[in-house]
Amino acid sequence: MRGFQQALGILTVSGALLTVGACNGGLGGMLGSVLGNGNGTQQGQQTQINGTVRGIDARNNQVNIQDNSNGQSLWVQYDGRTQVVYRNQNYPPTSIRQGDNVTARIVSNGNNSYYSDYIQIN
Repeated sequence: MRGFQQALGILTVSGALLTVGACNGGLGGMLGSVLGNGNGTQQGQQTQINGTVRGIDARNNQVNIQDNSNGQSLWVQYDGRTQVVYRNQNYPPTSIRQGDNVTARIVSNGNNSYYSDYIQIN
């Protein structure tokens, strides 16, 4: 009888978690926002950030962008494939300067790591 009660308790808790997860857009979304990467973006999910460049690490091909909407700063990786646009002209990522106001399309690589394939200098 005790084994049956334990199994029933486990099933009840599991059902409750699945229900909460479904209401929250899926269990992965729920856990991602709790355990995820700081801004709620799931690994591989693409989003956009508007902000100010606060730092540049040319050695590691990273730019630090402070999000205008929440003040959070993110280090965003770039590479030779990253398209940088200013006034409808393409430039290399090395043209980005501290203080630039940018809009970047970013993808989470997991572990608070981000990559951008497109950065517009506003």
